[in-house]
Amino acid sequence: MRDSDWLDAFIGSEPTVPLMSSPPTLPEADAPLTLSRASAPRPAGKKPRKDSKPWFTRFPPLGRVRAMRAQFFDNGPNPGKGNTQHTIKLRVYLGDGMPLNQRTPHWHRLVELIDPKKVVAWAEQEHAAGRIPETGLAPYREAADAAAAWMRDEPEALWAKMGHIGSPPGNHYFHGQFLLVVAGEEGMEARLHLDAEVIEIGPFYANTRSKKANAPKRHALYDPHGLVAGTEDA
Repeated sequence: MRDSDWLDAFIGSEPTVPLMSSPPTLPEADAPLTLSRASAPRPAGKKPRKDSKPWFTRFPPLGRVRAMRAQFFDNGPNPGKGNTQHTIKLRVYLGDGMPLNQRTPHWHRLVELIDPKKVVAWAEQEHAAGRIPETGLAPYREAADAAAAWMRDEPEALWAKMGHIGSPPGNHYFHGQFLLVVAGEEGMEARLHLDAEVIEIGPFYANTRSKKANAPKRHALYDPHGLVAGTEDA
């Protein structure tokens, strides 16, 4: 999937919007986060070991996030082996003192949305192995309970799913970082869990600016500083 195939049509010809006039000062020891591999690429044909280190980083510290776009993709009821029907791509922009360029997020990740029971089962296994404390397990169970309540109590509910913030190779899931997404006849909403912090994302709105096959079906913003809303999303 290449954003350049449809992003120009969606956000227009001007690639940047102004950042806040006085961007926050970052601690000197807090180097900018980038999407990078933790080790050299594997030789062709070799499968990753189960203990291979993750290539990508955790979600950035929330205090550094200036804006985020969430893009929802629907691959259809038969997405093919190894694929999931519903995914969300998170595009995160940090306060680096430069104009916000939506084509070059500082951090991005594609999150596969699956049955909440599977996400909780993984968290319980990690807890049993001593890698997640009881306090860390509780948010997974609470999110799954919220998903079940949505499906039970919302008359127009379509589905409720969860997804890990993770990294290849293999199933490297970062503890305490996951998505809860609910969809109904009238729209979608998402809740991003980042350890002790929770971000409400949504409502999602339909993508009417690009009809390309690889374009997301819906968009939503986390825009606490108003850097994106009121420009191309008006």
